[in-house]
Amino acid sequence: MSREITFYSAWYCPFAQRTWAALEHLELAYDYRETDPYHKSDRWHQLSRQTGQVPVLSVQNPNQSEMLIPGSLRSLDYLDEARGGIGGLFPKDASERAEARYWLDYQGAKIIPKFYRFLKGEPESAAADTAKATMMAGLTAITKAMSETGPYFFGSQPGVVDFALAPFAHRIELLLPHYKDFLLPRSEADWPRFHNWSRAIQAHPAFTATMPERESYNSRLLEFYLPYSQGGGQKDVTEPT
Repeated sequence: MSREITFYSAWYCPFAQRTWAALEHLELAYDYRETDPYHKSDRWHQLSRQTGQVPVLSVQNPNQSEMLIPGSLRSLDYLDEARGGIGGLFPKDASERAEARYWLDYQGAKIIPKFYRFLKGEPESAAADTAKATMMAGLTAITKAMSETGPYFFGSQPGVVDFALAPFAHRIELLLPHYKDFLLPRSEADWPRFHNWSRAIQAHPAFTATMPERESYNSRLLEFYLPYSQGGGQKDVTEPT
């Protein structure tokens, strides 16, 4: 890819972490820009194309025009297509690509917002219990769809479904035990397969590269998400993406 890429991110954002891991996996050169998306400057408004959110890819084309790509899913699409699918993120087979996109949408509807609702919910409230149950059902469904041999979603190599879910799996396993006294099951039904997947993707070099100094990174995440555990934080994360 003969284009200059600037990656606007925020260290704590799992949506941006998706794109960061993809950049690392594809071994693309990029300029990382730590960004405060809550600072609503005119420049940030322009860069984010009025979304006000990370991630954003700024791509300098060979003709010197700038292309701005906000959002994790659209940036993942772009990175894969710009590489022509060679060693990319999406499967080469059209049916498997459609399947991958289905599970990306599924994460955004059935897993991610439910995780945030559980994290933000009042302990033992009906809303929190419903969010937990739906999140668990979502994780079970995506696990059942995984390759039986693994360790990744489609088999021996990680791809877009893995890198998209990994930041949220990490937060589920880190934040919910700490703030909600909740652990995912380990031995029942499909859960060993889920944990095998989670260990593999979270140990992958492309993902670990997005978590410099992991112990301090986890401590910083716990501190950052404290307001969420008390019902605060962003509101839009509890809505389907």
